Amino acid sequence: MEKLRSPLLVLLLASLAFAIRLYHLDFQSLWRDEVDVILFAEKGPLGLLPWFMEPGQNGPLYYLLLSFWMTLVGRGEFSVRFFSLFWGVLLVPLIYQVGRRWLERRVALLAALLVGFSPYLVWYSQEAKMYSFLAFLSLLSVHLYLLALERSSWYLWLAYLLTTGLSMYIHILAVLLVPFQALFYLISWPRYRGGSKAWLIAMGILVLPYLPLARWEIPTLLSSFTTGHKFYTLPEIFTVLLFSFGLNSAPDRGLSPAALVLFLLLAGVLLYRKEGEGEEVSLGGFLALVRNILAKHHSPLFLSLYLFVPVFALYLISLGMPIFTDRYLISITPAFFLLIGCGLVAIGNRSRLLLSICLALLLVVNLSTLWFQTHTKIKSDFRSAAEYMTDREGLILFLMPYVRQSFAYYRGDFVGADPPYTNGGLDQEGVAEEMEKITAGQEMVWLLVSEGELWDSRGLVREWLEENGTLIEQAEFARVEICRYSLGRGH
Repeated sequence: MEKLRSPLLVLLLASLAFAIRLYHLDFQSLWRDEVDVILFAEKGPLGLLPWFMEPGQNGPLYYLLLSFWMTLVGRGEFSVRFFSLFWGVLLVPLIYQVGRRWLERRVALLAALLVGFSPYLVWYSQEAKMYSFLAFLSLLSVHLYLLALERSSWYLWLAYLLTTGLSMYIHILAVLLVPFQALFYLISWPRYRGGSKAWLIAMGILVLPYLPLARWEIPTLLSSFTTGHKFYTLPEIFTVLLFSFGLNSAPDRGLSPAALVLFLLLAGVLLYRKEGEGEEVSLGGFLALVRNILAKHHSPLFLSLYLFVPVFALYLISLGMPIFTDRYLISITPAFFLLIGCGLVAIGNRSRLLLSICLALLLVVNLSTLWFQTHTKIKSDFRSAAEYMTDREGLILFLMPYVRQSFAYYRGDFVGADPPYTNGGLDQEGVAEEMEKITAGQEMVWLLVSEGELWDSRGLVREWLEENGTLIEQAEFARVEICRYSLGRGH
């Protein structure tokens, strides 16, 4: 009966995950990174193939796959985001299979439930970017890696190499999983030493697809190149990940819901024991920890390595070049939700009432957050801005210029210009000179502001318009402001 019930439950969870991700799939306007992806994909296979070795390019394989997808279904918001939705839904049955194999059925079902209802994973399943695909491929890579170690089968090693190699071209930071996989093997070497030759060959072959990336990544890391990302300390990184993975865009990202998530994580690490295993194993001392890992290689301690090693690796990179943002570590979310599943099972073994309370609170937080992020304009709303400006004529100044292509996605027929860049030290006289040239012959000028502080943090462009013109119209949308100025010049 259980063999029959489990597939039906997984099918139900996958169906719910699909429905949640499909709901309001195109509610948010495409933001600039999503429009970038569409423009990259429109280059087509011949235009994208050189990007696999070109410095600075991230995700060329994703753009190539999306290019084929767009050929079939078009470039609309719903169409391009459905590609991400597909991988987000597939993660649900995959994490169930992995959880069932590594741990037990109860943990697997809870992890599948949490992944299906995760506001964080739903968000990236509804975004035309590579992150939901990256989460799926990363878990598949780890799963195939463990199977290959256990069975020493060449076809499993080949599947692992293909999955991991491809994931590096979906996102360059997929490589952060390799140090975790290597460390796990070294710790568990007594268990797998019979397959040392196969492991060494596989690791050697895995270097090959990374070489084209290494040719530009390593020199970039050693250079003085600045990414624009803020530097985060290790505790700050873990705090950001806790709030992002656990709460995402929750309107109340307070300590209470975060404390619940942290409590369940710690319960998973410290209290969970696989069904059928003996009771508490002492965790005192480093040697005991190592023995525990060697004895139960699919234990919460294994999941902790999966969760923490990529984070630490990214932190080490950030010491020289800050690059941390939570979505770059979406590859570790499966470990995060499996550990929470372990925590819920550990609590349930001690008190079913407490389990019911914790699970109910967690689902209430998730559902309320899902409602918020599918009914609140969070991304820069260029769609509404373009609709507002339909049939309105005049020169549009984009502050900052990079968002022009996002506006152009929704409205292609307009006259636009880039205001002067002032963050490099340009003074008021320089701004006045540039603005006179840009607005020459114009009676009406629109200023479209989105992330304007990245271009004109002192507000000198707006200041010039207010001194030399009259504000006659203004509208605000999510992260987008539109102002219309009459310069009083006549024609």
